[in-house]
Amino acid sequence: MNNRESERLTSSFVAGLFIILESFMYTGISHGQWVTNHDPVFQPSMAKPAAGVVFADPKFGTEVRRLTDARSAGIASIVPQYSKRQAWNSDQSRLLLFTGDGTARLYDGTTYTFLKTLDAVGGEDVFWHPTDPSLIYYSADNVLYSYDTGTETSAPVHTFDGYTWANTRGEGNMSLDGRYYAFVGQTYDTDTHFKDIVVYDLLLDSVISKMALPSTLSDFDWVSISPLGNYIVVDYATMDTGRYQGIEVYDRNLNFIWQKGLGAGHSDLGIDAQGNEVLVMDYYDSDLNCGIVKKLNLADGSSTDLIQVSVYFDMHISCRNESRREWCFISTFDAEGRLSDDSLSWFPFEDEVFALKMDGSGDVQRIAHHHSRRFSPSTPDRDNSNYWAEPHATVSRDGMRMIFGSNWREDVASDSSVDAYVVDFRSFLSVSDGPSPVPGRFTLSQNFPNPFNPTTAIDFQLSAVSHATVIVYDILGRKVATLVDGLKRPGSYKVNFDGRGLPSGIYFCRMSAGNFTGIMKMVLIK
Repeated sequence: MNNRESERLTSSFVAGLFIILESFMYTGISHGQWVTNHDPVFQPSMAKPAAGVVFADPKFGTEVRRLTDARSAGIASIVPQYSKRQAWNSDQSRLLLFTGDGTARLYDGTTYTFLKTLDAVGGEDVFWHPTDPSLIYYSADNVLYSYDTGTETSAPVHTFDGYTWANTRGEGNMSLDGRYYAFVGQTYDTDTHFKDIVVYDLLLDSVISKMALPSTLSDFDWVSISPLGNYIVVDYATMDTGRYQGIEVYDRNLNFIWQKGLGAGHSDLGIDAQGNEVLVMDYYDSDLNCGIVKKLNLADGSSTDLIQVSVYFDMHISCRNESRREWCFISTFDAEGRLSDDSLSWFPFEDEVFALKMDGSGDVQRIAHHHSRRFSPSTPDRDNSNYWAEPHATVSRDGMRMIFGSNWREDVASDSSVDAYVVDFRSFLSVSDGPSPVPGRFTLSQNFPNPFNPTTAIDFQLSAVSHATVIVYDILGRKVATLVDGLKRPGSYKVNFDGRGLPSGIYFCRMSAGNFTGIMKMVLIK
């Protein structure tokens, strides 16, 4: 056998191996159709699965896996941090979970194997860098730090002098390009005082705007920059009208835009199918005596009602998906007024995780029951119950998995009864509006955002095992970056291009795989 024949056989073997691995990766317990009605679907009683066990949700058919065993590890809960915080890193290779006392734990993002405890990481704000898969940002007192999971080292990014604490109060995020961070600066003597809203530019290492808050302000929930960095949103935790009440939205320079008396509900910031930056929020309508999930356009405050739900349960909202952006993801849970239930009184979407389309159509994709209960006859109120039993379901970046916490309705008063579960719906045949496990053709998609500064995401799809290259050139045809160069199995891929250090201008991205070549234009504006 000559060398060329040997290489060809080796290549065929590797290609075949990739295809076999791909089938194992994406073949779920069942290939089903979404449940899309609004009918009550009663949550069946099931024995709590053992850690690592994968099973099909009895009513929805999706693949569910229990990831952790907090009790055996002697830990008070192991859960995702919050629905508004992304649990997976930028390439979904790592997963961040937290114990009930706030300790960060790192897992493999695919196999869910526990890797290590991140003792240095903690505080109100902990989030993955939007494009660097190894980097975490976290705040401690008045200092913003970065932490490298590979080298296990922390480094101060900026100290915000004049404040005791500088954070979003646990519910904000950075902009998707990793450039902007908005927080509330707080001081402490005998009481906590909310002093300023501050916008910090990480690229310039500079505070670019600041707004003093009234000295009499007592209600304050959270603050965040919007996903594209264009708006600052503050929830003052009231339902009143007037300045420094309800929800207020500002531009990046903290010029006031609009206000609505919608505060104190659960919410998240996202981007809808039209590219609008939006706030998705649950709101109690006293006239209808129901909960309403609303979408509010951050540009002008215009509102779209998405769905009505029972007043007897509460919910969390996750817009952390960077694909399938037309969907938000909801996890409901029984509130304090509903301490018991049965099949005859079951409400639509009760104790459930589901996707909700953000166009006002009411379209849903019902994903799983989470089997968790915070409030019960033995845990009747907020002071006598386990907060971490709220599911806090968080969607993955590709919109194809969700992670949530659950006590499985067992030993509900115990912190250690709450563990993390992943529901995986990549195998569903009808997931045609999300990334396909095996795309039908080679494609290169337009980068997003575009124009960009300084980073942007590039998506490409491979329909067969191929040697793929993704290269960026400047307008003179000079190579400025090689983003991909290697053998890839079929699937959908996302890579990030960082234009830091490059001048403003037009750049071209060229993707080649098999006999396919795609070229697109990108615009860097600084």
